[in-house]
Amino acid sequence: MAKTPSLLDLIGLLPARDITRAAKALGLTPEALVKRVGTLESAIGTKLVDTATRALKPGEAGRLVIDHASRIFSQARDLTRDLEELAGLQAPEINFGADMFAAELPLGIALGRMATANSRLRVHAVIGDFEDLTRAVLAGRMEFAIADTTSAERHTARLAIEPVAEHRLFFFARHGHPLTARKELTLEAILQVPLVSPRVPQRIAVHIAKSMPLAKVDRETGDLSPNLMLDSFSVAKAAVLAGDAIALAPMTAIEAELRTRRLALLRYDAPWMHMSYGLFYPRKKSLSRAAQLFVTQLRQVETMIQEREQRALARMNLKRRGRKGAARPAARKTTAVARRAPAPARRRR
Repeated sequence: MAKTPSLLDLIGLLPARDITRAAKALGLTPEALVKRVGTLESAIGTKLVDTATRALKPGEAGRLVIDHASRIFSQARDLTRDLEELAGLQAPEINFGADMFAAELPLGIALGRMATANSRLRVHAVIGDFEDLTRAVLAGRMEFAIADTTSAERHTARLAIEPVAEHRLFFFARHGHPLTARKELTLEAILQVPLVSPRVPQRIAVHIAKSMPLAKVDRETGDLSPNLMLDSFSVAKAAVLAGDAIALAPMTAIEAELRTRRLALLRYDAPWMHMSYGLFYPRKKSLSRAAQLFVTQLRQVETMIQEREQRALARMNLKRRGRKGAARPAARKTTAVARRAPAPARRRR
């Protein structure tokens, strides 16, 4: 028996934008659908859609009601999902995206720990640049993303943003690259060779573009497309090892190759050479319980990575940048010197 369409049915039928197709989906004639929509409107007390043109086109009041109803239904589904996960009736699922550096640094360890804690966990993670990930989150194709927040910050009315971490960046090349033998380097000299990188955010692009021949900068966003734009760090690293291209990365991402002398750092440093990434998701939706647990795990892993990074900087005798770009000695080195200082002798009474 055909039913009177509920508000939830109406929300699902709106994309069809055609009364005939919508009526067929409910097992009604177009005339019956119009009549029953009228019954629903009478119960709510406002006009929801204009059916005079044989199209399901909501008016101003209809859009307002449907927008609020969509959020309520979405939150109800989220609540049901979380309750089922707690009761063990449903395997927890997270569908999200990450950019290249977030994927290279904390992502694998955090997912490994999550899967160990709950073997029923199901994950779909997509690696992409921050612009594509922002579009996917806004379109509802992903629950959230862990990436550079440059693009997300252009949509603060629609996206909630939480910082996760910051890392210092270094130019690197294969061991034996001609640039690695030079004691002093300018940015112009470095960027004469191809740059391997994901999309470069505007805050970094504004410095690189001035020194890069034929720089390709997006007019709307100010982001830069490098010579070789890749979203896989393993592929980017392989490209650097195989030729004369150079790349940017945090210390911990290339620490193993630096130790085995497969890669080498270029002698150039600047205050703008740092990456920052965060978590962003739709403001009108709360994160699922599984996603919240994942983010907690991710932050714990990131704390461990930060400590590793500081140890690596100290081992390589690299100075730590201050807030305004001024360098100061690494904390571990200062501590080591302090430990070697002799303790003052006690005065005998």
